[in-house]
Amino acid sequence: MPETETDSESLPLDAEDWKIAFEPYEGHSLDALTLGFHLTELKRQINDLQMREALASLDRAIDRLYEHSEFCGAGREMFLTAIAGNLTTDKEEHLRQLGIRI
Repeated sequence: MPETETDSESLPLDAEDWKIAFEPYEGHSLDALTLGFHLTELKRQINDLQMREALASLDRAIDRLYEHSEFCGAGREMFLTAIAGNLTTDKEEHLRQLGIRI
């Protein structure tokens, strides 16, 4: 049987794919934050190999994961800062005052 183009190449993951994949995280914001840490580290590793398509997929995943976090009230940039491991002590305290668990 001849190989088709879709057999040899995987289709890029779109935003809807990530939305479906992360539905189980709804109501589990700490788990979502943990996965965000892991995805960010994976992104760093892939970035060293310059794999643009994989990086774009990971960005979409992180965007969808943000929607399930407690960070919606604090903002996307704060979420990205947190999962990158770049929160200052002051920002951590600010998040705690907002009731966001980190």
